[in-house]
Amino acid sequence: MLSAPETKAGRLQRQVLELVREHERLMADNVSLERASYELQGDRPASPALIDALVYSLRRGVNELTRPDTQRRLSELSEDQLLTVCERLQNFKPEIAPAWTPDEVVGIVAIWRKIHA
Repeated sequence: MLSAPETKAGRLQRQVLELVREHERLMADNVSLERASYELQGDRPASPALIDALVYSLRRGVNELTRPDTQRRLSELSEDQLLTVCERLQNFKPEIAPAWTPDEVVGIVAIWRKIHA
């Protein structure tokens, strides 16, 4: 006997359950939200819009790195994207924002590495 066709909601629920089972270890208390997000994202690069939003927020300066939304965006970058962001920060035009110093760029790289450790 044939079963009834799977509904769209049923298919979505099944896919979510499969994903949860596959990544159950990411639900442990010792796994940060940033780490789980990074692992679930895999090798997909961050969107250009996310990169633009990050660079835009960083025009306000290095203190912006303490904000959770900035750190979340930073956590989604690949290493290549991080290098692109660093280059953009050092090339800010004076009428837009002060260019980041090499020491400030080292700081953003250190935060990115800590997130991805």
